[in-house]
Amino acid sequence: MPQSLWIKMANLVFELEKKLVAGQPSTGILRNIDRMKSVLEEAGLLLLNPLDEPYNEARTDLEASITGEAAGKLHVLDVIKPIVYTQQEGGRSLLQKGVVIVGNK
Repeated sequence: MPQSLWIKMANLVFELEKKLVAGQPSTGILRNIDRMKSVLEEAGLLLLNPLDEPYNEARTDLEASITGEAAGKLHVLDVIKPIVYTQQEGGRSLLQKGVVIVGNK
């Protein structure tokens, strides 16, 4: 499958997990999501959720929209798309920047 389709699949899995965590999903559904994430890992993709991580303008793995006053220390408040890397023998390469909303906690 082309890499662009794997990235789309990764985004869909991330969105599904994000929506389910907000509610009270069954353990069976969460188990299936974990299996889907395992398949993505087998395909060589690594998904990272930067929620609550500190943010500064030097981060090259995020595309951020700033909300509020944006004074002081900023943190990732919401993740629209996860950071996606491809894992290779020599390390990993960025395939998709995370799309996030940052602001003060």
